[in-house]
Amino acid sequence: MLIIVITIISINLNRSSTPLFLLDIHAEPDDDNKEKDDGEQKKENKLIDGNKEQDQTKDKDADKDEDTDKDKENGNKNDNSDFDQMDPAYRSFFPIKRIVIPEVYETIPNGQTYRFNINNPNDKVQVDEGEHKTIFTQQNLDGSWRIDYGKPRIDIHTKDAGILPDKVGQLNNLSKGKIQSWNFSELKKIGYWYKPTDWKNIEVTLVFKLLDSARSKGDQHSISIVTRSISHSQLDNEYKKSDDEPPFFCGGSSYHNNLSNDGNVRMKKEQFHIDYEWERYNPEITVGDIYNKIIGFKAIVYNVNDTAVKLETWVDTQNQGRGPYKKVHEGLDLGNWGDNMKLCGAEKEGQAITWGSPIVILKANDFKFDIYDLEIREIVPPQYMYNK
Repeated sequence: MLIIVITIISINLNRSSTPLFLLDIHAEPDDDNKEKDDGEQKKENKLIDGNKEQDQTKDKDADKDEDTDKDKENGNKNDNSDFDQMDPAYRSFFPIKRIVIPEVYETIPNGQTYRFNINNPNDKVQVDEGEHKTIFTQQNLDGSWRIDYGKPRIDIHTKDAGILPDKVGQLNNLSKGKIQSWNFSELKKIGYWYKPTDWKNIEVTLVFKLLDSARSKGDQHSISIVTRSISHSQLDNEYKKSDDEPPFFCGGSSYHNNLSNDGNVRMKKEQFHIDYEWERYNPEITVGDIYNKIIGFKAIVYNVNDTAVKLETWVDTQNQGRGPYKKVHEGLDLGNWGDNMKLCGAEKEGQAITWGSPIVILKANDFKFDIYDLEIREIVPPQYMYNK
């Protein structure tokens, strides 16, 4: 077997125009243990140093392949002929190398997790977006997956919940559990939308490359990591049959960590679907130009106590998501952010969303980008002191 592999590599080096040579660019054996030995896993609020090695030539070549003729507007939009010509049998000899994503906060033992399936993103276990035509349109030569223009919404579910329906009528008739309540005061006491295993205190890491976007600042041109929500699918008047039914639009309450195409960051709070409170982008809080380079984007959300929630945004724009990550923004919801949450039974108009959810949503508007990795971990919340 070893002789066969060496022969293939030799042929590729001598015939650089063949598809096998393109595959050989990424021919690294998967060795997670070696990666972990290169840097000590950090605990609590200490970042590990990431692997600093980068291959700039390879990155430029990949960019050329991915951005040819701006989606070939007059031809085949998803043309990827080099990838199509590769014999799938050869891919098994060259597994795509996974990076070790640095932890900002310690992982909770036996907590719910998710890691992007590089071979099958629509794994039907935690993700099922096969019906949406702009999501996972093609796999690129470097193993990443293309997300085309539009308004993609990628729902990632806990393993314990499985893939939940997006319609409220179906959510009310689940076979493996039920939505506990649509009332915010009750949810605060219960602590979760669906099950005790719902994601609550979590660290979400997206490694991606922005290829193109509407190049102006604003709500419509950003990527968001959305947490603590259960349903954004419909408005109440589309399915509510009587006044006796609960206000299902309350299922859209959530926190958003936003990153704009201009590299600005901010937080948003959705009181319910659709009613937002948001920060304005601060031009002094920026991560710089994010186009055409692989970056890491972390959204961290955790309870400070039973009435307050901390939001943090961390980024790695230098080392392709390997770290180290730098905190660029943070926000604190003390239960006074908002003016309309009593409509959903909240104790206060600006009540903090302290309960967990089985769903994390990756949401984008007018972005064309590639996903390299995505990870969700439950974390041990750090001690955080503030002046009440």
